[in-house]
Amino acid sequence: MRPSRSPDGGGVAAAGRAVEALSTAAMAVSAVATMLMTALITVEVVGRSFFRVSTLVSDEMAGYLLVVLTFFGLADSLRSDSFIRVDLLYDRWGPRVKRGLDIILLLVALLYTALLAYYFWWFVGESYRFGTTSIYFTRTPLWIPQGLMAVGASMLILQILAEIGKRLAAPPRAR
Repeated sequence: MRPSRSPDGGGVAAAGRAVEALSTAAMAVSAVATMLMTALITVEVVGRSFFRVSTLVSDEMAGYLLVVLTFFGLADSLRSDSFIRVDLLYDRWGPRVKRGLDIILLLVALLYTALLAYYFWWFVGESYRFGTTSIYFTRTPLWIPQGLMAVGASMLILQILAEIGKRLAAPPRAR
């Protein structure tokens, strides 16, 4: 007995939905990182301005939170078509050409992001192996913020693959 094919594309569609849910969750983490960074910087400014005290960690932690908000926001930005694109020539083409261009550009982005993620993960491993820490008094193990960059790049790879799948599965149409 053969498994029946579902009308929604089966496993590919389910994988696409899972990736989109992951991208949305990562964007929520990015939003929380933005709020935490804002609060931390506000506390630092108020503390220094009015009480002449410092958290001593705001610069370091704000940097790590900036990494989170940037790299965890990439996949959802791609999903929601929020990246900057030059439409001067793009809009002049028909749906079939646009679809082809989209797929080619997504493949180039996949190659670049895969290379980036590979080296991020390699860097995480090296930092962990050598016990590399931050220069601040917290001595934060650097594999942690580096790992967040690697996770974000890996999520972007999944979203790029999902976008390629969507473009291949859908008939060409105007965007």
